[in-house]
Amino acid sequence: MTTLGLRDLGFLGGIGTLWTFANTATEAWLLPNEAGSITAVSGSLSQIRDFKNNGRAFDGAAGSRPTIIANALNGKAAMALNGSQWLTFAGAASVWNFLHNASGSTVVAVWEAGTTSNPNAIMALLGTNAVASANIGTYIAYDDRASLPRNDRAVAQVSGGGTTPSGNLSGDGAHPAGTPVIITHISDPGNAVAANRSILRINGVSFQSNTATAAPSSANASFPLQIGAGGNNTFPLLGRIYEIGIMPGTSLATAQLAEGYLAGPAGWGLQSILAAGHPWKSAAPTV
Repeated sequence: MTTLGLRDLGFLGGIGTLWTFANTATEAWLLPNEAGSITAVSGSLSQIRDFKNNGRAFDGAAGSRPTIIANALNGKAAMALNGSQWLTFAGAASVWNFLHNASGSTVVAVWEAGTTSNPNAIMALLGTNAVASANIGTYIAYDDRASLPRNDRAVAQVSGGGTTPSGNLSGDGAHPAGTPVIITHISDPGNAVAANRSILRINGVSFQSNTATAAPSSANASFPLQIGAGGNNTFPLLGRIYEIGIMPGTSLATAQLAEGYLAGPAGWGLQSILAAGHPWKSAAPTV
């Protein structure tokens, strides 16, 4: 099977042009596989830039820079993090307020958490609140802490400075460690229906367990957005990040398009892990 590069997208099998994050409103499209959007120093990632050219950049300080792994999945490169590495947004924390306020947002990513079957840890994909409800912001994380107890779970939460407007937790075993997972968080903390305030999806399966109803904060996020940590260098990731799309809005249809693109042959070759009945399980979306 030939893996298509994003720069070579075109007419696919007479069906149409492949849908990507370029076809929707996107605040950041982070793609370590594209050499033109990264700056690497001796194999370490010192900066990744938004592939959609919104002028957004995330920097890695010396000593905490992820590495780039060639041919990590489906013939493409990925960002690898060792548990003490992360990237931090180079601008103001307020740029990412839509991730926690009433505006609503959707994050879709392919990542891999943990390198053992039982890391007994919490590790963040991204975040602006340092994984603390006392702060303002959001986070998405893998949670395997035996003390709670949690086993191979995903968790996402929006906090408002001592309150929790929305949050969600998957079931045990839903987010296996050591294997690529397509994770989606649709955050709508101002929604009048509590269950719709936070929709966490793993490989196309939705979890809607939110019961929190506090008002979302309109204040600035406590910390600039981090990739591979939860904000302020907390709960850094041991694992890999393949691709992330951060979008405004809360459309399930758009989230499914993103999942289908990421799972497809021009993405990461993960259609087999998409849930049965997913609209793009057998064919990548086109426009």
